[in-house]
Amino acid sequence: MRRLMRYVVVLAGLWLALPVVAAPLLDPQIRAARFESALGDVPAALTRLQAARQQGFLDHQAPAADLLLGEMLLRQGLDLPAEEALRRVGEGGGERADAAWFRLGRLHYRRGEDAAALAAFARIHGPLSGEAQQERLLLEGELLLRAERLSEAERRLRALVEGRKKRSDWVYYGRFNLAVALFRSGREDEARELLLSLSKQNTRDRSLRTLSDKANLTLAYDRLEAGDIDAATEFFKKGRLTGPVSNTALMGLGRAWAAQEEYKKALVPWLKLSERDPADPLVQDALLAVPYGFGKLNAYKQALQYYQQALSVFKLELERIGKVEAQIDGGDMVRTLAARFGEGDVLTRAMLPELPKASGASHLWRLFSTHEFQELLRNYVRADRSLKKIVRWTSQIKADGGLPPARREALLARAATLETRLNTLSGNLQARMQTLAREELEQRRKRIQAYSDETRFSIAQIYDYAAKRWGGQ
Repeated sequence: MRRLMRYVVVLAGLWLALPVVAAPLLDPQIRAARFESALGDVPAALTRLQAARQQGFLDHQAPAADLLLGEMLLRQGLDLPAEEALRRVGEGGGERADAAWFRLGRLHYRRGEDAAALAAFARIHGPLSGEAQQERLLLEGELLLRAERLSEAERRLRALVEGRKKRSDWVYYGRFNLAVALFRSGREDEARELLLSLSKQNTRDRSLRTLSDKANLTLAYDRLEAGDIDAATEFFKKGRLTGPVSNTALMGLGRAWAAQEEYKKALVPWLKLSERDPADPLVQDALLAVPYGFGKLNAYKQALQYYQQALSVFKLELERIGKVEAQIDGGDMVRTLAARFGEGDVLTRAMLPELPKASGASHLWRLFSTHEFQELLRNYVRADRSLKKIVRWTSQIKADGGLPPARREALLARAATLETRLNTLSGNLQARMQTLAREELEQRRKRIQAYSDETRFSIAQIYDYAAKRWGGQ
């Protein structure tokens, strides 16, 4: 299977558009490959570079050629051949070794291979040029945080935050991660100061606005845990109502006011949240929080109304899950995603509005954003494109009247063998994605069924209370 995957990766790389590495390369063959790639003739660029490399014409500049080749393949998600090329550069040492280890570390980080990523970054001997050094420090700091190596993480992140006066996205994210490291180390005042600097930033950049929202959210929950409800509510209210973390902020704001028994105020964000997509677990929480709030206000009629509404929403949500399962079983999910997923794409929650309903994205976005699922989908797309190329190749062989019969039969037999193997691979990849999706949906079904049971119990309690209070009247 691994050998077949390697074939798929290399074959796919022969016709996909690839970006250009910026480092200056002097050999004419390398310059020509870069030029052809910049013009969009990527098949010619890759063929030129790989052929020249295999024939020994670039032995005198092997690191430069391999670094360019690895970079082009890597940015298209062709991990196996890219990793081989970059590892050759890194193991060979020299002036380009650090750049190769950096790209390998970034690759392992993306694939969730934390130990391998840290090992690759550790082999970088000197500071990298430009923002590459900032990115390296950020990624290394995050990896060390995950490993609970807090002092080492703090050193990397401080080097990032304090190392340059020029602002960049890496520095902003470094501040947030440094705050996390300081919180975990018990240095809470320093952590809050960093988060406050992020929460006050005024920017139109979407990613930095989201980072500011996360800083406010972290500060809000920190104050909520400390019992400073007033401060917590102020931080909750600073977040945007439409950002990626807005649902969490709305739920938290309601909880903060509920902690003060200000249930009328708590109902405002909870009601707003309850009107959003019921596929989100936080919205499901709000559907139960709203009648709970009315119950605390002794508004039992409204509480009953909203509990019944929640029960209806949960019933519809279970039906939606059943429809998504049917889409999965019929292959619609995989086909829809494959049609929209490019080699360099990364599925995130921000892409949900762009994905058709047949993908089941509103229910499965957590799964879609995992490394395992994205690698499965990426390999499925490669296999599918390779199959299409083999079909075209078979048609060309059959139409070529100049081929000797024996040669034609041999080529057709080879094509048929490859087609069978790729069909098997494609089927296995699809089956694995379907299995993961069904497991995710089953967890959602269990959660909603539990919420439905809780809702019925609450409705029964209200009826029981009403019977005891007014039943004899």
